Amino acid sequence: MSDQPVERDVEVEGFGVSYDRQVVFFHQHILTRELNLKTILEMPSKGDKAESSIYSIGFAKAGCDVTVANFEERTRKYWQELDIEQHLKTRDVADYAKTDFPDNEFDLTWNYCTFAGLPDKDAYIQEMMRVSKKYVLLLCGNNFQLGYVIHKAVHFLYKFPWTHGDTHYTFLGNVRDLLTRNGLKIKECGTIDSPPWPSPVGFRDVRLHKKGISKTNYLWEVPSIRYMKSGQFPLWMNLIRFYDIPLRKGYWKLPFSHMFYLIGEKQA
Repeated sequence: MSDQPVERDVEVEGFGVSYDRQVVFFHQHILTRELNLKTILEMPSKGDKAESSIYSIGFAKAGCDVTVANFEERTRKYWQELDIEQHLKTRDVADYAKTDFPDNEFDLTWNYCTFAGLPDKDAYIQEMMRVSKKYVLLLCGNNFQLGYVIHKAVHFLYKFPWTHGDTHYTFLGNVRDLLTRNGLKIKECGTIDSPPWPSPVGFRDVRLHKKGISKTNYLWEVPSIRYMKSGQFPLWMNLIRFYDIPLRKGYWKLPFSHMFYLIGEKQA
């Protein structure tokens, strides 16, 4: 049975999301080389007001075999378009804190910006550690910047429920403490997605909430796929990436970066 939405409302990912995808794509190439990665687990793979199940494309393009938990089948076309479907495996997972993956199955387990919405974060981290040979990567929205304050205000003014997870875990120090509390050594932390504008401030949230839009009645158009396919990215993206990627490590970009990341390393 097809999982195509019944209606055909189309949402185009904005230029900010396209840059986000590009910088994550390049970062994954770097991590693959620096950490000698071969096997990856992304869990879960839900998109947050953007297309799901394509956040690990950079790892696959770098040659890694990628397993995506609870893959959304409609996005397979992007993996096919980029000629990387052979690197994709999918697995349905009922409980992210208790999977049937073998111990030490993957070189790296990771999550893109949905960690804050998970119910039992300690149990989740323990499971990600169990199935990882060495590394756990969390990429999180950064609330230590202006866009977060505006976004919260927009939700408050329009009386929309906050649907972006526990904000305690969108501050770098709190996530770092969680990883170390669970026995991981912080190998690297930093910030990426650092354009000269605030992170999404919620205006698209207003429109989508008002439309009652959900994963059952819309399709995403993803411009960044054609950039990745051609290898030709807009000049403005390349200019931002020129400083964003080389200066990713550390905390100094925290006040204006849209995301931070932490790589935890398992101890022998």
